Amino acid sequence: MSTLKITRIEIIPIKIKLNEPFVISKGPLTHARNTVVIIHTKDGIFGTGECCPFRSIHGETQKGTVAAGKELAELLIGEDAREIHKIVGKIDKALAGNASIKCAIDMALYDLNAKAVNLPLFRYLQGDANKKMYTDMTISLLDKEKMAEKAVKYASDGFPVLKVKLGDRPAHKDIERIAGIRIAIGQEIPLRIDANQGWNYLESIRVLEGIQDMNIEHCEAPVPAGNIRDRRRLVDTSPIPIMGDEAIFNHHDAYLNLVEGAVDLINIKLGKSGGILHAMKIAGIAQAAGVYCQVGSFSETRLGISALAHFSMAWDNIIYYDMDSPLMQSQDPIQGGLVYQKDWQVTVDETPGIGATFDEKFLNKFEKLTIE
Repeated sequence: MSTLKITRIEIIPIKIKLNEPFVISKGPLTHARNTVVIIHTKDGIFGTGECCPFRSIHGETQKGTVAAGKELAELLIGEDAREIHKIVGKIDKALAGNASIKCAIDMALYDLNAKAVNLPLFRYLQGDANKKMYTDMTISLLDKEKMAEKAVKYASDGFPVLKVKLGDRPAHKDIERIAGIRIAIGQEIPLRIDANQGWNYLESIRVLEGIQDMNIEHCEAPVPAGNIRDRRRLVDTSPIPIMGDEAIFNHHDAYLNLVEGAVDLINIKLGKSGGILHAMKIAGIAQAAGVYCQVGSFSETRLGISALAHFSMAWDNIIYYDMDSPLMQSQDPIQGGLVYQKDWQVTVDETPGIGATFDEKFLNKFEKLTIE
């Protein structure tokens, strides 16, 4: 096979309205403002990736991803797309941080490479075709009555587990939210909670002890990401397992938090790690430590979530799945890709690459930046 020389890269900022505002402790989100990257090669093979920058988490904006993407794309013209480690190393050296746009580039490279050898991405990653994955559904941070109503709806829709956004103050409000949900739907369906760094240590322990008998799987990000001391205290004292999310962007963070005993579990997001290559390092470090992982998302379309599903199939220590972001969007601009089954199992097929592409008519609505 000839070299997959990169000849053109397209960067397209897109916007999709959500069905309703998605509310976390850091504020509401009304639209998915994602950035699409398409990498073309001399051979005619192309790969597609996307990212969804959250300014309150990444410190990135959509405009920023386009600007950074342009600079990084200029470095990649003429490179052999097969050399993913080299390319990712090159963009990491050229620009610190900026995990979102790096994720879109990395994702496009993996899509392209799997297509080049005519394999679905999960097989390119040596994944397990028979792995069963079931997504949760997330309840926004609202008043307790509305959250209970959402729980009833999602339970009736058949979701096997619900994720509940918390992180309000004072702590008793969040205890009341979970209690209200349990009154509404009973104890059978597991809940997983996410405070998005909204509590301090005292509030965290009050909530976690207050809901410990309410069938809670785990708690994500109870305290600010930089507060490793209190996260470690919570691992020692909490009756509910603590999952690191915003505290673990990359494999260095994963190593530090595991060595320090500051997490029981890890939430891996491609948009935090900078893409599949670095996400695999996180999963590997967690596996070596005997730690289970969850995969999560920001507000990616089914293309980004399809890539996440393929990645998840390669790691048996990934056992929790938060793949619901496309279900919150008012339109689905993706052709092919991940399918949500009636029981909320998520599946991908044998189509080469990620197996998903953006509808051209949809992309044509937005301004395109081309680097050659």
